[in-house]
Amino acid sequence: AFSRNVREQRMYEALASLADDQREALRLRYVENLPSKDIAERLGRTDGAIRVLLTRSLKKLQQLLGE
Repeated sequence: AFSRNVREQRMYEALASLADDQREALRLRYVENLPSKDIAERLGRTDGAIRVLLTRSLKKLQQLLGE
């Protein structure tokens, strides 16, 4: 249980360090399970831009959690 709490805390800290648009895009995709087209509409961007944003956001999150 302690290890799970530590991992959760690290995840929250990593998410907090992302830019607002990165965090929101990840939330919409992985919490609300929206497709990139719907996220693009909500954030006022193109579908392609959202796909790039999601990819870069996940990569950044992985880097932060790997540290």
